[in-house]
Amino acid sequence: MAGHGAGLTVRRLGPGDLPLLLAAQGVFDDPVRPEMAHRFLDHPDHHLFAAIHDAAIVGFVSAVTYLHPDKPLECWINEVGVADAWQRRGVGRQLLLTTLAHAWSLGCEGAWVLTNSSNRAARGLYTAGGGEPTPAARHGDGVIMFSFRP
Repeated sequence: MAGHGAGLTVRRLGPGDLPLLLAAQGVFDDPVRPEMAHRFLDHPDHHLFAAIHDAAIVGFVSAVTYLHPDKPLECWINEVGVADAWQRRGVGRQLLLTTLAHAWSLGCEGAWVLTNSSNRAARGLYTAGGGEPTPAARHGDGVIMFSFRP
């Protein structure tokens, strides 16, 4: 699942991409921790999709597929980050759509993400990606859950 546009590649990172992930700057909240990055990339239910330009990560989506004994397989989208210089260029949407396509290919029956009602960029991204906000979100409770279906 790779996407291209303006020299940009979007793909899922695997264990062999640890050096690329460790070199990432300007997209994560904090410096990448080598031991946690290794565990994340090595875990089959953890997914890290990256937008890569000139051998550098310029955006990412982290997600987890999870099981529960009495519920269908779902995908939780934990975080979306795009470097400042790459924002408002469709990178976040491409990452989100690639992540969702992967979730559907795994058999997930739904996906969801939370954001703050004040985060206009995130709300726009999740809406553009086909997400439906929860009814409570329309009442301004501070937290919005967007749900996605295949």
